[in-house]
Amino acid sequence: MSHSDSEINDAFKTRIRKQMLLEFKAKKRFQSSKEVKSLTLKLEPIYQEYRLVRAVNLNNTCEVKRLLDKGVSPNSTDNEMRSALHIAVSKGYSDIVHLLLQHGADPNKRDIIQNTPLHLAACIHNLPIISMLINAKANICCLDIHGRNPLQLVSSKLQILRKSWRDGSIEMVKLREELQQVVDLLLSFLIRGVEEKMERLNRNRVNVDELQLMKVSLDSQPAEQLDDQMCKLLDDIEKIQIK
Repeated sequence: MSHSDSEINDAFKTRIRKQMLLEFKAKKRFQSSKEVKSLTLKLEPIYQEYRLVRAVNLNNTCEVKRLLDKGVSPNSTDNEMRSALHIAVSKGYSDIVHLLLQHGADPNKRDIIQNTPLHLAACIHNLPIISMLINAKANICCLDIHGRNPLQLVSSKLQILRKSWRDGSIEMVKLREELQQVVDLLLSFLIRGVEEKMERLNRNRVNVDELQLMKVSLDSQPAEQLDDQMCKLLDDIEKIQIK
């Protein structure tokens, strides 16, 4: 049974339409694939920053180092604009704070409520981290939520240490450790060259060499001299005023 020319033409047209539809779908899939790849490339840095923030949250120092060495921004933030440094400081992860600062994290970056990492370090009274931030040129004029600067916090801590030592509620080993942290912080203010931002008395100036000598000798000093050293440190703090 033979087919008419019109039937042949219709069958041919149908084949052409099917072929065109297949080619259109294939092209669309290819185009979609290209778009997905392009979008993936654009999102990759954001994903890596998320991984860094998560690693900081989990105190995963090795992963933080790997990502930083890979080139992930040390100023990566979460959805509240808290940088990786904000998070590490607030949790007291000093090793990660050190790593982030080494890789160029901004010590003066502000979160969504305008806190800097130094604000957070001051709030938890973490003197070693405060020292690290100051050495990294954090703005020492920043105040905590109670309006106190780092030096005022140190003075408060010294008063507490002195009281604890006098009433016997702190062990000597712990006291020596805390006093060394206090000296480190004072040295951070002075050695960094923040004298331009300070107004110090012309007489009885704080002596960097004396502070360094005090730090070295704290472990070997007789217990009865520790109270005198705390008194001297309080006196030194009084001689320093942050403008």
